[in-house]
Amino acid sequence: MPYFIRHNYRFIGRLILLLLLLAIYQFSTAQQVVKGYFMFPINPGQKNFLSANMGELRPNHFHAGIDVKTGFSTGLPVYAAQDGYISRVRISSYGYGNTLYITHPNGLVTVYAHLDHFNPVIKSYALNFQYQNQTFEMDEYVPANLIKIKKGEIIGKSGNSGSSGGPHLHFEIRDSLENVLNPLSFGFSEIRDNLAPIIQKIAVRPLSIDSRVQQEYALKEWIAQKKSDGTYQIPGVIEASGSIGIELKVTDRMNETSNLYGVNCIELFVNGEEIFYHNIESFSFDESKYINVHIDYAHLVSSRQRLERCYVADGNRLSTYKKIKNRGRLTISPGETKQIEIRVYDAYGNKSILKCIIKGVEANKDHIYSSSTLSSGSTVDENVLRMACKAEPDEKATLYLKGKSLVLAPAYRIQLMNVYLYDLRKGLPDSVQCFNYKEAFNFVATIPPGRNVTVEHKTLTLSFADTTLFDTLYLQVKTDVIAQNHEIFEICSPATPVFGKISVRYCPQDKATETEKCYIYSVNDNSSHKFEGGEWNEDNILYDIKYLGKFAIRRDTIPPQIKTKKILPTRIEFSAFDSQSGIKSFRAELNGKWLLMNYDHKTARLWSETKIPGEKIQGTLTLEVIDKSLNTTTVTVTIP
Repeated sequence: MPYFIRHNYRFIGRLILLLLLLAIYQFSTAQQVVKGYFMFPINPGQKNFLSANMGELRPNHFHAGIDVKTGFSTGLPVYAAQDGYISRVRISSYGYGNTLYITHPNGLVTVYAHLDHFNPVIKSYALNFQYQNQTFEMDEYVPANLIKIKKGEIIGKSGNSGSSGGPHLHFEIRDSLENVLNPLSFGFSEIRDNLAPIIQKIAVRPLSIDSRVQQEYALKEWIAQKKSDGTYQIPGVIEASGSIGIELKVTDRMNETSNLYGVNCIELFVNGEEIFYHNIESFSFDESKYINVHIDYAHLVSSRQRLERCYVADGNRLSTYKKIKNRGRLTISPGETKQIEIRVYDAYGNKSILKCIIKGVEANKDHIYSSSTLSSGSTVDENVLRMACKAEPDEKATLYLKGKSLVLAPAYRIQLMNVYLYDLRKGLPDSVQCFNYKEAFNFVATIPPGRNVTVEHKTLTLSFADTTLFDTLYLQVKTDVIAQNHEIFEICSPATPVFGKISVRYCPQDKATETEKCYIYSVNDNSSHKFEGGEWNEDNILYDIKYLGKFAIRRDTIPPQIKTKKILPTRIEFSAFDSQSGIKSFRAELNGKWLLMNYDHKTARLWSETKIPGEKIQGTLTLEVIDKSLNTTTVTVTIP
């Protein structure tokens, strides 16, 4: 047999094996979703309500479980959903707070987060670990079957620990590969939902420089109107041309509660053909950050609203998309009419439908009528630089690129403003001039995704890993800015999402900077500052940023504040607060021996806990609190 035939047989064999393994995995996962297998963890058998469901859109992630209401209070018994053993214990002032993981005989894992405290057996295990390692925070994988649990056993009490925004139980179900599964798929009768999702609005975005929506290169929105038969419509027609993408704002409701929830499934049909299908029944934590390209991130930054894309954006590798044609994008020519139908489902199969018509029209380069309000300036949208300025209708703009000039005619005109469009893939411009409008750009480099790239610009060095970017980044950098007595550097727009970290090396202009007290802070639009951190290497500060925007170098020399709140026979409480960088660590000693202090950052509260429950506190207690700029405050209290 010729080599290439043998080689192809081997390849086909491997492919068949891979597909078989994938099918086995999908089948086994489906088999694991057995209705009635798990018991509801709060008030089982009684009517319950959720404050959040699986897959909801959150900052930088999809919500990975359900949030069960606890009546605005803490202390409700939390029950093990099935037999198993405690496989992991986490304690933190942030994130999930006090959390328990139970591994079950079928290989699934249930997660119970934001607990107030654990049952005595688990609490004893946690206390021994904390005292042995002299740490409040813990994330410990427990040996199998060391702490066995029975279905219905109380494993702790509900709480508000970690980054919880109010008392509730966060409950997850994970498979053996740490993929999260929708708990509502397991058929909990405690939650009732026969209400269909609410479709609030539809938006259409141009996806190429030649595309238009309502004659503009801009995102356009329409409020959905509900008809008497329960379906939704957009009255009239939407006019567009070229390559476009449809976006959607939708929420869900459940019975007897005013909460709004996320939806599970979105389908897009064009002229009766399905071209987009998204279902959030299961996903991995590694892919959760793709939410920033699943939604229209630029629209979120500008309007604080999340629009879900009904198309797959560049760089989006979510596994939740099925039946995709042309990545869900539409191309419409003048004279064409496309019948659009969007179907939206919740976890219980309740469905809402929206219908509208998109009509293809010729792009009009003359004056167009629009409700848009434009100001002079530029924005970057995908590969397109959009510039607007007041000018005569036929006034041309001159774009300057590395000593060369390029004349641009207006793409269209709105009121007294001309709009010019330029494809950045043709080169990075230095500046533009048109009539009284002049703007110098800060483009430094074009950074492609999937590559390791380092860029040096003046006092700033940026390193991009091959996993940093979703899509091509047209890097804009601005340095040498002083505001509010702080040095500021700016990296692109905060409206551009990144998937991974960007390594930053910055050399401040002020060489007399007290480096051990100066760190990087992010700067918001309202000029508020948030501590980010960094490490000094001679005159340079190094830090990995997680998003783009403005950053400042600030000095923090103010130590934390500590106040004694309560002195009880078996416990002492303090408040600890830092106004700038925030609290980094704390340590307490009683008569020279380490004493556990629990910490809740939301209430700035620290309270002691002895290894032996109920043991009296007597003698000299010393508490040291250090902020993230390494300023230290120490208090000493004598307890008779």
